[in-house]
Amino acid sequence: MMGMSQTQNVQKVQEVMEKAKEDEVFIASLTREELEKTGFDLSEFVQFEFVNIYLIFNDEKEKYKIKYIFDNDPREFYYESEDAVGGREALIEILADYLS
Repeated sequence: MMGMSQTQNVQKVQEVMEKAKEDEVFIASLTREELEKTGFDLSEFVQFEFVNIYLIFNDEKEKYKIKYIFDNDPREFYYESEDAVGGREALIEILADYLS
């Protein structure tokens, strides 16, 4: 059974996904430790203090991407596609984690 916060997170994720169809949406700013706690594999990334996370929608492909910008440096970015994380449901779970 879903707790209240879980249901609220799913609603938040759905709102964010709708907004992303119009424009890139800011999701969260997390420290390196907070990002690692979500299960994100940091082994391939240089040292950083924080990451800003955005959701982007690609109209042509009807798919979402998560964009990570490290230490607010536009040259230090990483994209994670919906397919790369295991599909739409997995993406929703990741976003719910980031929003909580």
